[in-house]
Amino acid sequence: MLFNILSIIMVLSSILVIRSENSVHSVFFLVLVFLTSALILFLLEIEFISLLFILVYVGAIAVLFLFVVMMLDIKISMFDKDFMIYLPLGLFLGFIFFFEIYLALNQNFFPSANIVNSNIYMNWILSVDIFSNIETLGQLLYTYYFFYFLIAGIILLIPMIGAIVLTLNFSFKPKVQHEFAQILRNKRNSVYITEKFK
Repeated sequence: MLFNILSIIMVLSSILVIRSENSVHSVFFLVLVFLTSALILFLLEIEFISLLFILVYVGAIAVLFLFVVMMLDIKISMFDKDFMIYLPLGLFLGFIFFFEIYLALNQNFFPSANIVNSNIYMNWILSVDIFSNIETLGQLLYTYYFFYFLIAGIILLIPMIGAIVLTLNFSFKPKVQHEFAQILRNKRNSVYITEKFK
């Protein structure tokens, strides 16, 4: 049930990545796609690749996309009227893509009856090691490789601070209201009569 909910959220958010008019919203939906795909991999007990999705894609690439979009100051783009011209080509390429995925899944996940009847499956994780992938990764990262882990965090933090500093607009000249000049205005220097040119 949870797998189906996460799959629906991932498909909807991936559609909204290309359908949203604001590019910042597209990056946020892309982060949601990465998070839901990481959760799906976590449900399939592929913890290492799930953590890599969160660390690499969400932590580095999506943040990079977000700050590049913020630095470029891309305006909200409206959809062109020529959108329907590219729709048949997109549908054709999408059909070929999903047909290839169907062929790959049909060959790999539906074996013949002879292989199904034979007992060839063995859970090597329970037989060889009692530690999960997350426990092993945590032990290695926070004991032997903690220095490199901290260096990687600092390397990701420095460009984030640089992008924030570059996107900020510092105004050193504050706007001041001159009340004395406004009070001293009269009809002669405030009302101008102009002729309408034909």
